[in-house]
Amino acid sequence: MNLHNAAKFEDCLVRISTHYGYDNQVFEKLPEEVDELQEAFIDYFKEPTREHWLHIIEEAADVHIMIEQFKMLIKPEDKKEFDKVCLEKVNREIGRIEAGGKK
Repeated sequence: MNLHNAAKFEDCLVRISTHYGYDNQVFEKLPEEVDELQEAFIDYFKEPTREHWLHIIEEAADVHIMIEQFKMLIKPEDKKEFDKVCLEKVNREIGRIEAGGKK
């Protein structure tokens, strides 16, 4: 995504989250999209077709969009905690890899 598209993406996220609001996006839409992604994986594991794979991509994009809105909508101190936890998790996984952890 180039800089122009990233700025447009960000603008769209702000407009969407402002329109629907915190409660709808965080407590309704985000869990709904996560469930839909899980269902897409279930379908793919039952029948690994290109169509099912593209459905996973579509639902993963929806979850990505909702996570980006989540990060915009939560309080600054919660965003700071979110970022801290994300960094801790990736560092912990790198530690496992460096310790010879398996996939």
